[in-house]
Amino acid sequence: MITRRTFGTYTLAAGAMTMPLPRLAFGQGTRPTLRIAVDNLWSNLNTINGISTTTRRFFPNIYTHLVEQDFINDPEGVALIPGLATEWSQNGKVWTLTLREGVKFHNGETMTAEDVAFTLGPERLWGEQPFEPRGKTFTAGFTRVEATGDLTVEIETEREDPYIPGKLTGYIGFVVPKKAYLEMGVDAFGQMPIGTGPYKVTTFRSGEVLEMEAFDDYWDGPPPAQKLIWRIVPEFAGRMAGLVSNEFDFMVNIPTDQEAQMASYSNVTLTRALAGNYPAFAFNTRPDPADNPLVDVNLRKGMVQAIDMDAIVAALFGDTTFHPAVPFNFPEYGPFYDPNMVNPLPYDPDAARALIAKSGYDGQPLQWHITRGFYPNYEIAAEIMIEQWAQVGVNVVAEILDNFELVYTRPYHMMNMSMSTNFIPGDPYQPLWLDWGPTASRSTAQWKTWDPTPEYLAAGEAFEQATDFETRNAAYLKLSQAWQDVTPGYYMWKSVYNWAHRSDIGFVPRSDGEMRMFGPYVTLPS
Repeated sequence: MITRRTFGTYTLAAGAMTMPLPRLAFGQGTRPTLRIAVDNLWSNLNTINGISTTTRRFFPNIYTHLVEQDFINDPEGVALIPGLATEWSQNGKVWTLTLREGVKFHNGETMTAEDVAFTLGPERLWGEQPFEPRGKTFTAGFTRVEATGDLTVEIETEREDPYIPGKLTGYIGFVVPKKAYLEMGVDAFGQMPIGTGPYKVTTFRSGEVLEMEAFDDYWDGPPPAQKLIWRIVPEFAGRMAGLVSNEFDFMVNIPTDQEAQMASYSNVTLTRALAGNYPAFAFNTRPDPADNPLVDVNLRKGMVQAIDMDAIVAALFGDTTFHPAVPFNFPEYGPFYDPNMVNPLPYDPDAARALIAKSGYDGQPLQWHITRGFYPNYEIAAEIMIEQWAQVGVNVVAEILDNFELVYTRPYHMMNMSMSTNFIPGDPYQPLWLDWGPTASRSTAQWKTWDPTPEYLAAGEAFEQATDFETRNAAYLKLSQAWQDVTPGYYMWKSVYNWAHRSDIGFVPRSDGEMRMFGPYVTLPS
């Protein structure tokens, strides 16, 4: 049996069809063009403003992290290895990075410490009016970023921060060229970005296609493909037909109930990875709309206790994933994870009815905004939950919308979301604090869904200041409890990323969802 502890990654070998499929010949001595069918592309390719599940797939093909996670030798990705930084060391509040020499940007310029200092600095990420203000969430505590030599950079923080190398494996660790970024402007850069990765962007139309060409001056050697084409095919059936007919070489997001069919085709391999990501929904806890009944925590907690999520996950995913009984008690957090932690809001319809009655809810419809086809099985799960809520007297109406812009448009009572868990490998910092804290979009955007409580903020400050595990773990538990006291959301299951690709291509999946078309992660036929 596949469990949360043993899942890791695995591959289903293709079965045989009654008639073999044609092969797409790459040709002798030439590098291929790889065509990838995706369900969506984000509106811009800036490393911070463009953060999304969709961009994470292809960002490492354009940009390179300062520090990398070693998923080849460590499936959990906790081990760190050099990227654009070859060494890093800490002296109190100051971290010093030594940079790789001779790294080229796609425009031919050589990367310098000034580029790295700008990438991580206040003008771009954490000043009063940064170009990419979402960066404040990921650079909390930064007080100085300075180039101290051609290939050395110092990062100084308010207090000692042992987690800087882990943070540099995330989106802030993707380096951009200072001069080109400033000349182009943040909006134009997001449409035609320049990085240090193995492929350079040549065409981008966010509603249609992203094309990249090989960058042969890539610091780690020429990439194996001549060109990558990421094309939007919204419907699964279209992606599958394109892969089976060899119109595409890769596709993403196979519905669980279609995996067996996908794996049955000759020349097709299905690959999965249990991901560092959890689909969820947010309750709108604020009085907007003015008559919002979800401002009462009893209604929110009652709705949680009305959900039989273990049964939903078993029905939709079998044993390929699981429902985390307690928010933020995730297995990928190593020593922070407590497998014996008691669920404070277990499935209990009678308890749910009592809490709902206590809230004074009078049966008014609650609007749930859901992005069409974005999260595998989400809409099916929503149908089941809506029926379970109806059984305890709560009237939820799902509004299936075509994009996130519509999802974020008020009025609404609930909205779909997902949260990643690997900003700092092996640490609960991102989902518990970055994604809900005082600088998070969930608490600052015009569509915000909650206001962090004083108890939550106090616990979060203690959590940020802690450096040793015992202190940090105690603060983590208080912070998690402060969130649960409010219950501003609900985590549904650990995502299962899946891909299908031609079986003559070797592909190593990563639990962070990245599709690296270079290095040890992909092997192409000669």
